[in-house]
Amino acid sequence: MGATLGRRYEHAKTQLETAEALLQKKQDDNLAEWAQVDDAKRAFKQIQNTGTDYHENLAGIADDVHPFSLSSAQPNRMEQVTSSLEKRAQAFEKIAQSETIADSKQTLNKFRNQVNALAVNVEVWWLWVMDILAGLSVDEATQNWLTQTLLPTVYSHQQLHKTQNPRQREKYHQAWQQDAQQLQADVFTATLPDSELQRWLEWAEWMSRNFHRSSSASEGRNGYLSQMVHNGRGLTEKRLRALTVIHNYGLQRADGTTAAMRLLGQMFPDLLSWLVAEMGALPLPRKGRERVTRNPLFLRTVPD
Repeated sequence: MGATLGRRYEHAKTQLETAEALLQKKQDDNLAEWAQVDDAKRAFKQIQNTGTDYHENLAGIADDVHPFSLSSAQPNRMEQVTSSLEKRAQAFEKIAQSETIADSKQTLNKFRNQVNALAVNVEVWWLWVMDILAGLSVDEATQNWLTQTLLPTVYSHQQLHKTQNPRQREKYHQAWQQDAQQLQADVFTATLPDSELQRWLEWAEWMSRNFHRSSSASEGRNGYLSQMVHNGRGLTEKRLRALTVIHNYGLQRADGTTAAMRLLGQMFPDLLSWLVAEMGALPLPRKGRERVTRNPLFLRTVPD
């Protein structure tokens, strides 16, 4: 759908520019040419609005799969996530119908089949949070403060410094500012001593870090390793030479001989021992950047 809308957007833009250039070139009051420009403007505006709607809903899928709402900091449970994603699917259906785009590969059905798994991922995290708080025998007032005030503030702060997308960063920044102001204004926050606040802050940071929305990082690595094993990407000259050395001097048969020993009739040193001796002293590591400790509690000073 995205590629089709993109092509239609470029086509409508070209049509509009051509019609305007032709009208400007003739410089007369030909009603037919003015009507052609008006039609091109309407077509361009329609596809522009449709494209904006499409991209907003596409980005909204990522916004919906959070344990907290970015607009209100309210907890997102399984029901809310499922409902939000279904609304996205219905929006895509409406766009496809209005633009007569056929879903020949049943992509929307595939998306709907994944909605439950996405919602369950969020729900499991919340069950984990509640189970930990129940084990700590936390009272109701503290539990409400943790789940509705502190956790959303810490979570949005972590997402703000994790994302590289400028639009997403702006959303997380607005959510964090809103959550932090609510945290500062909460009466319960002022009743906690600094040591207790620091304790719950560390817990909230640990809890937020353990919410993972995607396994794409590990899946990408496993996919790359699988391709390497099957030589899906081919072998570079350096890797081919290294594998040749390992084959000739490293791999041993049951009798302990290597290919080089059998071919040349002489002994060779152990490959790993020889390599370590030839390497010499390893270079010193680079000096790491000074670690910055960020304060998700906005302007409140937290003791070290």
